[in-house]
Amino acid sequence: MKHVHMPKVDARYWASITMASIFGTNLGDFYAHESGLGIVAGVGILAALAGLVFLAERRDTRAHELYYWLVIIIIRTGATNIADYLAFRVHIPAIPLSIALGAAIAGFAAWMAMTESKAEIEANRGLPDTDGKYWVAMLFAGVFGTVLGDVCSHYYTEANASLGLGLILAVILLGRWQGIVAAIPGYWLTVSVARTAGTAMGDWLAENKIFDIGLSVSTLITGCVFVGILLLWRSTARLNPA
Repeated sequence: MKHVHMPKVDARYWASITMASIFGTNLGDFYAHESGLGIVAGVGILAALAGLVFLAERRDTRAHELYYWLVIIIIRTGATNIADYLAFRVHIPAIPLSIALGAAIAGFAAWMAMTESKAEIEANRGLPDTDGKYWVAMLFAGVFGTVLGDVCSHYYTEANASLGLGLILAVILLGRWQGIVAAIPGYWLTVSVARTAGTAMGDWLAENKIFDIGLSVSTLITGCVFVGILLLWRSTARLNPA
């Protein structure tokens, strides 16, 4: 993506990524349950939508983040469906699947760390280069987070998993803020934990008996909060046309 369409990696960015993970969990489940398309057609439509967003982004020179966040949500929605298909239709054991996906993300992170300099990351507003491998890694992180989030919810309950994973995410973000966590490996570690925490939190919000709001209302609420963060919380540095 063009620099003018990239968000700055700051507190707002991580709040948006986390909320996108929660919203994407709900939206992915809602899309799978209500569309009736099945995994192949459903993911195919999402892939086509992502392709249209990328095509529009290439033609647009205005400074805004719309395309980036649209692709993030489309990929997160698709990742939820892919993970559920692998776990519940193909019946791949969740723990080996999580390990394989985690290894793939680590491989992408190592690849990016070797090919991108600190100056390039700073020029990209703190993001790795948002090329093809970036978006493939983002899809893997979404599938990984869905699978591992479901595992944590199964063993520790959705409420406990949400709290525990949220605390882990907060510790990692603190480490990034203090410069303890390395740039690109730390970025993908944070994304993966945010995806995992978002799965547990999204499922807990939709399924818990305290609020008893159901999947549809939960999707609406998390979507509104996600959009609200993007619209009302502005980064300190503005996008400059390049």
